Amino acid sequence: MDLDIKQGNGICTLKVKGRLTGGDSIAQFESAFQSALAEGHVQLILDLEAMPYIDSSGIGSIVNALRLSKKAGGDTKLVNPVPLVSKTFKMVGILALFSVFSSEAEAVAACGVS
Repeated sequence: MDLDIKQGNGICTLKVKGRLTGGDSIAQFESAFQSALAEGHVQLILDLEAMPYIDSSGIGSIVNALRLSKKAGGDTKLVNPVPLVSKTFKMVGILALFSVFSSEAEAVAACGVS
């Protein structure tokens, strides 16, 4: 898995490229969003367009990102999850917890930060 990270105006965009599954990729993802939150970027945008697969560890990690961002006064938004990932989120009952957008620009606009 590879992560592209952009930060600014209290927003951190994490573009996940590859499978988000147990082990190193989870550790890398968790470390990235936790350091963003610690630096005051409480609006997390997870761009999942290039993430073809997620396992239960990945789901737990994304829910953890949502929980911690809300605790810090922000939110976590999803951008363009591929159909298999959307279906997986729906199946485990977490899709409704997130706002889902078709582009990063829409997600950034929804953060209400100028």
